[in-house]
Amino acid sequence: MSALLRVERLSGGYEPVQVFRDVDLVVEDRACVGLFGPNGHGKTTLLRTISGLIDPWSGDVIFDGVVLNRPGERRSRSSRNLNYDILVRRRMDPTRVARAGLVHVAQGSPLFPELTVAETLSVAVTAARAGGRAADVDMPYVLFPQLKARRQSKARFLSGGERQMLAMACGMLAAPRLLMLDEPTLGLSPKLRVELADAVHAIRATGVPIILVDQDIEFLRDLVDVLNIFDHGSISAAMARADIPDHDAVMAQMFGGAR
Repeated sequence: MSALLRVERLSGGYEPVQVFRDVDLVVEDRACVGLFGPNGHGKTTLLRTISGLIDPWSGDVIFDGVVLNRPGERRSRSSRNLNYDILVRRRMDPTRVARAGLVHVAQGSPLFPELTVAETLSVAVTAARAGGRAADVDMPYVLFPQLKARRQSKARFLSGGERQMLAMACGMLAAPRLLMLDEPTLGLSPKLRVELADAVHAIRATGVPIILVDQDIEFLRDLVDVLNIFDHGSISAAMARADIPDHDAVMAQMFGGAR
């Protein structure tokens, strides 16, 4: 397999606080790569930086052989009262990232609560077509049969698992060449986590590579080819699926004792 995404010595954060530093990450074609680590250690910030929502401070994001960022390092703000983006061109353009096919499904399944499932998917298709990429409009109902039964229900009336499936369906309608899922099981019951695992398996079956962030080791173990331990803003270990330990062993490794 060839590397579809290569992140090299990527650093970033929120001015003036650096959240992560010198991260190297590789995603092979058709692979699923996991990120596991405590809250507040930079996993979400890393995904937001790879997708260009946050400007990287330094390092490179290389997608299908193309460097998506401008060369050099990000200049620091000279004043907190000035708009940095007006004065200095960003190192990355999130529109360019999305149009390349690198699609980010954000944490918390952000949706329009008053739109129905069908209306939400219609908006997603329209946005994807405007960006030059769009999948088959019927594809979400094939991947997520629960959504077909709920297509006339407003998003605010969906269960947590159904909302997450709808968010992932919107991502898939953008015809991703790589899909980034940020904590899809956040706040879900064990039963709904099983349903979400089935949904991710369905996405994997389409051949779309995935970066999957989650805090449930068992959820990740069943899905990923490689698991990266993300600790204090850097990747401290990487292991193949067969070598992934159980939850207690990972806690002992990271914090010095079982939890």
